Amino acid sequence: MKQWVEVQDQSAIAVVRRAARSLATRHDWPKLRIDELAIVATEATTNILRYAEQGRVLINAPAEGKGDEIIMIFTDRGPGISDMDQMFQDGMSSGDSAGLGLGAIRRLSNGFDIFSGPEVGTTIVCSFAKEAPRPTYGVEAVGLRVCHPNEDECGDAYLLRQTPKATDILLCDGLGHGTDAAAASLEVTEAVLRSRSFNSEPGAVMHEVTEQLIGKRGAVAALVHIAQPQMVLRYAALGNIATLRVRDGDIKRLPVRDGRIGARATRGYEETFDLEPGDLLILHSDGLKTLRDGYLPQGLLWKSPLLIAGYLLDRAFRGRDDASIVVIRIARSAD
Repeated sequence: MKQWVEVQDQSAIAVVRRAARSLATRHDWPKLRIDELAIVATEATTNILRYAEQGRVLINAPAEGKGDEIIMIFTDRGPGISDMDQMFQDGMSSGDSAGLGLGAIRRLSNGFDIFSGPEVGTTIVCSFAKEAPRPTYGVEAVGLRVCHPNEDECGDAYLLRQTPKATDILLCDGLGHGTDAAAASLEVTEAVLRSRSFNSEPGAVMHEVTEQLIGKRGAVAALVHIAQPQMVLRYAALGNIATLRVRDGDIKRLPVRDGRIGARATRGYEETFDLEPGDLLILHSDGLKTLRDGYLPQGLLWKSPLLIAGYLLDRAFRGRDDASIVVIRIARSAD
């Protein structure tokens, strides 16, 4: 599922529950785990209706995971949770559900985070692993994407590759939206995977890809390589993919080179710098509004990368294009 489900009445509960079951079943998850996913989907969606009256839900299988991980995002713009401790007690939920509190939802999830307050509503993110969660090697990275509201295929794409020695990220946005844009993004991702320089030289990868795809529909893209354990970042970008580095609350926007893949061969704009423990990187397509202070409320950037990505994918979503976001955090201490 690559579209937000609007939660406005009781019918949304069944829609979200079926989506969770369908995605897990399609990837051959164990029956017990499918049932637990359904419980979380039901409980969290019911709570949106009870406490905020309306909101949104997104259920994703990350592109890099082949269905071995499922992510759920529940978000609303209600009054927030005034007594968080009470809501984590079992039995604190809607009378129309199983009566589970946030504590039970957290126990059923492999990963859980929540951001709530009177000015920001409530966003809950849950991740589920089919087997053992994958190691992060000191770099926690997550990607999310949603379609244009009138499309079934997403023209944005991302790759996340992690090994003990490096984390590599591609985020690209095929021109336009829908089927043709998705095909353009697929051409870019396949070219990146074929590149002799993938996993080492973003600028060289960008040159290879732009040279191969001259005359194609094209896309804009950003590539990031993080060498580990040195935590040195190398970056190349072409077109309007936004990349931000957040360090101790200070936000630096990385430059890009104007243009697109499909026009001419180029290495794009390149930069190399050292990362520090706690650094946060955010990459997003122009399906999200420019991330200014209004979309970055106090406390958000201290949350998990998944929570940050889910919150921003909702609050900054333009609603007239595909949208994608990748959020990366360098561990504050060695894993």
